Amino acid sequence: MAEQLKRLHGVAYLLGALTHAAEKNLGQSSHSICMLAGKKFGKEAVEDLKQTDDPEKAVELLRKALEERGIVWDFEPFKGEREELIEKRDGAEVMRLVFRTCMVRNALFRYAHEQKESMCYMAHGVFAGAMEKIIPGKKVNLEILHAGPNACLKEMILEDV
Repeated sequence: MAEQLKRLHGVAYLLGALTHAAEKNLGQSSHSICMLAGKKFGKEAVEDLKQTDDPEKAVELLRKALEERGIVWDFEPFKGEREELIEKRDGAEVMRLVFRTCMVRNALFRYAHEQKESMCYMAHGVFAGAMEKIIPGKKVNLEILHAGPNACLKEMILEDV
């Protein structure tokens, strides 16, 4: 187990170093490149999942599918102070999500690199791509409201295609 953890830390450090180098060389364009790469991967990763038009059910379907594949990415809807879980805003549906466990955040901490950069955008792309496959006819985006060491709070924005 100690050897596996040591390898995992090495991979996390390498990922942090690679994204840091990409950010230095590509600047802000690294965010969009990582987002697009993540979306492609996310769509392909959930080919076999059933579809739904219910965002809350879609979040649960994705969480369970990742769990079955051995991927620990603990996220769930977060109502907070809102009266409704999903609110309408500028023609879009908006749902807050809390991400409690995140391998990207862990990798960034291992490398001592800040959040809200290209690796986070790649994870956003994976999530958005998967959700777009599960909820057909919707464009999905994530916006960070809070990024911290114990959890991140994000808004999932669903717009009609």
